[in-house]
Amino acid sequence: MAELDAGKLKENALTSIRLGIEDFERTKQKPEQGGDPARALSAVRNLFAGILLLFKYKIAVSVNDPDDAPALIFNPPEVMPQADGDGGVEWRPIGKFKKTTIDVATIKKRFKGFEIEVDWPAIEKMQECRNHLEHLHPANTLGEVAGFVADLFPVLREFIQTQLNEQPADLLATAWPVMLAHHEFFFNTMSKCSAAWNDAGVPERMQLWLDQCQCEECGSPLLGPRQHDIDCGSRVESQDDSFKYVCVACGHSDLIAPLMIKALNDAYDYDPRDGGEPGVEGCRCCDRSTFFILEQHCLWCGAELDYNKCSLCEEPLGQDDQDNGGYCGYHAHQLDKVMRDD
Repeated sequence: MAELDAGKLKENALTSIRLGIEDFERTKQKPEQGGDPARALSAVRNLFAGILLLFKYKIAVSVNDPDDAPALIFNPPEVMPQADGDGGVEWRPIGKFKKTTIDVATIKKRFKGFEIEVDWPAIEKMQECRNHLEHLHPANTLGEVAGFVADLFPVLREFIQTQLNEQPADLLATAWPVMLAHHEFFFNTMSKCSAAWNDAGVPERMQLWLDQCQCEECGSPLLGPRQHDIDCGSRVESQDDSFKYVCVACGHSDLIAPLMIKALNDAYDYDPRDGGEPGVEGCRCCDRSTFFILEQHCLWCGAELDYNKCSLCEEPLGQDDQDNGGYCGYHAHQLDKVMRDD
C-alpha cells in the first residue's frame, strides 16, 4: 500500500485553496491589470480539490495509529466471489489497494463511520456547480464562480473550527480575508436584490422560482429589477413581456419572466421513457407554463379548477376536463351518448 503523509495532505489542501482564491481574484480584474476570465474554471477546481483534501486529512488523523490511515484514504481492492472448495462461496479482495484516493461518496461514508459532521447538502451543491462549470466556457461562468466562493466560506469556517479545532484566519492565511470580504459583499448584495423585487409585483407563488434565477450571460444569482421598470410602476405579473432584470455582476439585462418560468419547468423536468410524468403544464387562463398539476392551480395567475373530481366516479379531473361539466372524459362521453339516443 502506498505511504500516506497526513501533514502533506493538509499542506496540499491549503495550497489548493490559496491557488483557487488567487485564480478567483484574477477573474475579477480587468485585462490590463492582469485579469483572466479563463481562471474561473481553475479557481473552482482548486477550491473544491482543496476542501476534499482537508476532508481526507481529517479522516487520516482520526485514527491513533498512522499505519491505519492509508487504508481509509486509498481506494481498496475489488472484492470478488471465489469458490471455497466445498460448494460454498468466499468473498476475497483481488489485487492490492489502489494508488488513487477516495471520492466524495466514499468520503461521506468515512465521515459517517467516524461521526465527522459537515454540511453535506452544501458540499453536494458545490460539487454540482463544479461539474456544471466543467461543461461551460470559463468566460461565461464568472457569476456562478462568485456564488461558489460565497457558498464555500461557511462550510470551510465551520469545518476548520469544529473538526480541525483551528482558526480559519490562521490556517488559510491570505486566502481568508479575501473569502470573508467576498462572502459579506455577495450576501449583502443578494439581500438588496431580493428586497428590490418586493416592489416589482412578482406573483407570490413564483417568488421561489425568482430566487432560483441566474444571469443568462454570466450565471450570477445577483439579479435586481431594472430601475426604469420600477420607476414606471410596471409589474412583473402584468408586464412579463417587458419587465427586465439587471445583473449586478456583469450588467446584462433581459426579461425576468422567462427565467422564472424556466427555473420552474427545469425543476419539474421529466423523461416519459423512465415512467416520469409532468409536474407543470400550460395554464388555460394565462397561457403560461406555470400550472402546477399536483396542487391544480397556476403559480402565476392563481387560476384554479372549477371541478376537481368526477361527479360519478370521483376520478381526479384536470384542465382538459373542465368543459365536461364536472365529469371525467369517459362519463361525459357516456352521458352525451345517452342524450343523443334520447
